[in-house]
Amino acid sequence: MNRYNYFNDNWLRNMKNDKFQSTNPSLFAPKEAFEKGNLFANLYSQYKDYKPAKLRADNERERMFLELSEIAFAAHELNLYLDVHPDDSSMTALFNDYRKKEMELTKQYEQKYGPLTVNSENSNTNEFSWVNGSWPWERDANV
Repeated sequence: MNRYNYFNDNWLRNMKNDKFQSTNPSLFAPKEAFEKGNLFANLYSQYKDYKPAKLRADNERERMFLELSEIAFAAHELNLYLDVHPDDSSMTALFNDYRKKEMELTKQYEQKYGPLTVNSENSNTNEFSWVNGSWPWERDANV
């Protein structure tokens, strides 16, 4: 068995164990889930004395992107959960709410700051405009 299958099989086993048999598992809020890297509070296990960093935004653009990232992460985590529990209607409804919010935040961000990906609605594939602006590690005081 190769490494990928081993981890994938263990992940599926954990998803099917008693911790996930509840129809409404305990969830972190998207902000906390993004910081901890796990939406499911009953599966989160802190590593030794490690404390997740509190993420902060220094301007409006970073705040919008951070909020979008948090919601997208929560939606993705629920998508993985629903792969194993497709009949969980409460989680399906929550997933749909997060996806709708993610699409709204993406649209707002892209209208204000430009496309996030080449597949974005506002993207002109003849002109890749994101290369003209500052990169995330370049602190631009005018943003």
